[in-house]
Amino acid sequence: MSTFPNRLADRAAITIAKTARLVNTAHQRLNVIGSQVASLTPGSWELLTLENGWSNLSGYVPAQVRLQQGGLAYLIGHITGGTTSNGTLIAVLGSGFYNTVHAHQFTANVLAGASAVSVSSTSGTISGTTDSNGLSGPATQGTSGEVNGGSAGNSDHTHSAGSYEVTSGQHVHTNLDGNQVPATTTPVNYNTVTLNLDTSGNLTIQNCSSEATQISFSEHLPLVTS
Repeated sequence: MSTFPNRLADRAAITIAKTARLVNTAHQRLNVIGSQVASLTPGSWELLTLENGWSNLSGYVPAQVRLQQGGLAYLIGHITGGTTSNGTLIAVLGSGFYNTVHAHQFTANVLAGASAVSVSSTSGTISGTTDSNGLSGPATQGTSGEVNGGSAGNSDHTHSAGSYEVTSGQHVHTNLDGNQVPATTTPVNYNTVTLNLDTSGNLTIQNCSSEATQISFSEHLPLVTS
């Protein structure tokens, strides 16, 4: 009598046993990986030593940094009272919390001391009756010292000596009706400043109003070197 069925049954049993061992091994490995993932936690917070008059703002999260699971460093802080001039050192981050190959810049918010202000521009509007060159308003002063515009005749009006004056650092026009034309103003937002982190861990401030007294920042810092 043929024994082929028995050999087939044996081979099937061996295959089933191997598959069971593979499944059991895979299950064990998944359990190990799951435990490792579950044990991943961010590093401890490291407080920053603040420089040049800056100190932590009472009642807010102090300036500090820690490593995240995803290979980033998380920097946060609310600081007050320091020097705001360009290049002022705020703090030096410890080793491992900054990128040693690439510098990084990010914005911070001014919480107090500065706001949107009006800054005089170089343009204004002149209106009035037609002058001897056929120029009628409105016309706009260009940065070249000429008044460009007009609806008829010569469209370029050039200032002659003594025909204009500078008052408090502004170029003042008087229209043909004898009324002074005020310079326009442009709002400038001082509520956003720039912080720079170099490849040595130096955290410095840029483009900040001298009136700023409180700054807040929160940033994930890339630690990749490629």
